[in-house]
Amino acid sequence: MSVRDPFPDALRALALLGVLLINAAGYLSGPLGPVLGEHAAGSGGATLALQGFYAFGVQGKALPILAFLFGMGLVMAQRGQPASTATDRARRRQKWLLLLGVLHGVFIFFGDILTMYALVGWLLLNHVRMPWNRLRGQMRRALVWAVVFAVGTVALTGLMLMGAAETGTDPEPNFADVARWTEFWSLNLVGYLIIQSGTLLLAIPLLRLLMLAGIAAARLRWLTHPRWQGQRQRLLRAWAWPALLANAAYGLSYMHFAGHRDAQGMVEVMGYSVGPLLSMVMVTALAQHARSASWLLALAPLGQRTLTLYIGHGLLCVLLFSGVGLGWRPGLGGMLVFSLLLWSTALVMAKASGHHRWPLEAWLGKVAGR
Repeated sequence: MSVRDPFPDALRALALLGVLLINAAGYLSGPLGPVLGEHAAGSGGATLALQGFYAFGVQGKALPILAFLFGMGLVMAQRGQPASTATDRARRRQKWLLLLGVLHGVFIFFGDILTMYALVGWLLLNHVRMPWNRLRGQMRRALVWAVVFAVGTVALTGLMLMGAAETGTDPEPNFADVARWTEFWSLNLVGYLIIQSGTLLLAIPLLRLLMLAGIAAARLRWLTHPRWQGQRQRLLRAWAWPALLANAAYGLSYMHFAGHRDAQGMVEVMGYSVGPLLSMVMVTALAQHARSASWLLALAPLGQRTLTLYIGHGLLCVLLFSGVGLGWRPGLGGMLVFSLLLWSTALVMAKASGHHRWPLEAWLGKVAGR
């Protein structure tokens, strides 16, 4: 019986913390306002600094890591199984994951990531066992398209914002304004459709590239096998400083343009372009020290239960921070504390769960035939 490698699970737990932080922040001005909340004139320098920190170290970093791990999971889930059986199970899993993502996006959280992960993962199932030369060619083409679409997205967003510069500065409706569930679902649906449409048109190439990279990494054991240590170190020497500087510029720009909606929208789009570069550096740096790190075994149990935590976090945000719930408005600092406490509590509960799966993981395994 093969032993499950704890590194991908631990990495998934860390990445989910970033997702929880950003999703909670989205309730401060979501679904149509700035990603990290509006910066009020009297909120003080601490809020501004926290927004800059979020932009530098969190925003646009967790989702690329999870997409990469999603690609790895497509390979790891099929190991030791006949090709036809494994593919059938994988298709069922993607189908039910897509349904869960749509329900989550429509009724709970407008920024759902499961919808597009399931769709892109479904399209890449035939790449899991693809001959290596063909897979490498697919990755090269995916890289070109991802760069082209990233540049095009920045340019298109700039043109759109220039055209909308004189449309007024009235605040966008947000979840604090709703008083009935029908209002909440209507507003949430608008945000969900906008994000999914934008992702479908502009971000699919990046998600495809990241998942292909995950497939290749799982097949080569690139993150965990000692033979790749030298290559990982060379990658860090080449890209660590450019990634840090690019994302530092993003964080400082976010702070500088706080309160200027059009300029900040452009900065946010640029952040999505430089974030994956730092994600790559983070994953590689952690992989260099993964073999002897005790944090792997500590975080791995939560990494196996991220689906339940992800959906549960969205439900809590609705009940605590929206107008149909308690309507709390704790600010970005309060959202940070809330997400850290929830993630830490879930970590303790995951370790106490032993081999018992949490509800959504058990459900997905059952409907997928595992």
